[in-house]
Amino acid sequence: MADEKDWKQAYQELLLQHEQSLDSRAETEGLLVRTITRLTVATSGMDPNLDPHLKSIRDAVRNGVKPTLNERLNALSDSLVHQSDSDDFAGPEPLEICDQLISRLQLPKREVSEASRLFSHLLSDPAHVAETELDRLAVLLNHAVSEGTPPKDGLFGRLLGSGKRHGGEGDTPNHMLMELLDRASWPGHWGTDISGFQSRLADKPATDEWVRVLRDLLELTSRFYGDAQTEIQETESFLEELTQRLQELDTHLRNGHDSREAAIKSGRRLNVAVASDVDGIQSSVREATDLGQLKRTVAERLDHIQLSMDQFLVDEEQRYQTAETEERALRERLREMEQESDDIRFRMVEAHHLALQDAATELPNRLAYDERVSQEFARWKRFGEPLSMLVWDVDDFKKINDRYGHQAGDSALRIIAKTLQNRLRETDFIARYGGEEFVTLLCGTDQDKALSVAEEMREAVGASGFHSGSKAVQVSISCGISCFGEGDTVEAVFDRADKALYTAKGKGKNCCEVA
Repeated sequence: MADEKDWKQAYQELLLQHEQSLDSRAETEGLLVRTITRLTVATSGMDPNLDPHLKSIRDAVRNGVKPTLNERLNALSDSLVHQSDSDDFAGPEPLEICDQLISRLQLPKREVSEASRLFSHLLSDPAHVAETELDRLAVLLNHAVSEGTPPKDGLFGRLLGSGKRHGGEGDTPNHMLMELLDRASWPGHWGTDISGFQSRLADKPATDEWVRVLRDLLELTSRFYGDAQTEIQETESFLEELTQRLQELDTHLRNGHDSREAAIKSGRRLNVAVASDVDGIQSSVREATDLGQLKRTVAERLDHIQLSMDQFLVDEEQRYQTAETEERALRERLREMEQESDDIRFRMVEAHHLALQDAATELPNRLAYDERVSQEFARWKRFGEPLSMLVWDVDDFKKINDRYGHQAGDSALRIIAKTLQNRLRETDFIARYGGEEFVTLLCGTDQDKALSVAEEMREAVGASGFHSGSKAVQVSISCGISCFGEGDTVEAVFDRADKALYTAKGKGKNCCEVA
């Protein structure tokens, strides 16, 4: 019975692990659904030939129609290929689009003329556009978006509304898609693919590379759905087999019980037969008048007892052999099942680890941060121990990428991540939040101590001695600090730390600021 309880407990644990795995996949699936929906919304209106495909994909993921998702993704992929191969484009000319954009922004008349002139120069001779002209155009657009009537729906309206929080180049599809890729939390084993997408978008900012990246991202998403479905089916098959084998174990136990019942009944029958023969011998002894007849009667009774004993022993031997054979087969099946359960448990642990790890820096990723900050927030509310949040951003990281290449940028991120991590205690936590941003949680640390720790970490990054080839590269990092206080939420603390970070940026970078 102990074995039966152990396996039932193991079965329950495997079911719980399976449910947790399904929850994790559901969370990732929800992220992918939101990302695909945003991408399809943002790119709608660019090409009427693509719009029906984008709408069908958007409807499919919103309504959860998974069986047709692959078919619709393939249809979009084919349409994109045909679009790239075709010399004809049904959309309006770039200058016409710019005129439509300017009319929607509702700029003052004097600024409309200036914006039209800047756009015309930008489109006609982009290689010789001065930095001052770009800055002036950005000022006009920012002024229109922040002070004027919000742009109408459409591609440019969505692009202008999706720029970076503190300024940036969020005014092209490439930059918009880069930002989406940067801000989203992807499974850890996608890190190489996502970094490759970002590099392609950064290397070709003035092209339609976003179309090919979007196609590849959709293919990667489709492949992920297929892999996830395969894993789910494998797990379900294993659980079905586990259930079947547990049923076989239950049958074996019942058979063992039946065998014991049969042995008991057989023993009782033997006892009755022997008792009957003994009674017969006693009666014969009492009634016997002839010694010869008595001997024959006693001999017959003894022979019958011997036959009963022999039959009982034969039956017992047969039961024993049957039970031994079934037990050997059951032990072998249990051994196989134990090995399979170990394998699937290892795969689940490995998958969970990969899903929470950033591939580029080997730090925990955004998903891991969301999980950990919820735990620390709950612990803070219960015990009231100080808890501080540090939000980091690498200074002028784009210049490193532009000057030394994306491989150097990735190398710098790894060095920075390792340097920051080495200055923390085991009870603290650090994650790559996205792009060149990191988030640190200092447990049991008040504001003054958090500032002291942050300064040590900042100075360590500055002295990290990063090189690209034979050239020394000066790397610095800025930090915003916020402590949890009464009535706070995680989002409120993060927003305060984020604002403090950009205050530090405004003060000249390479410094720490407390909210």
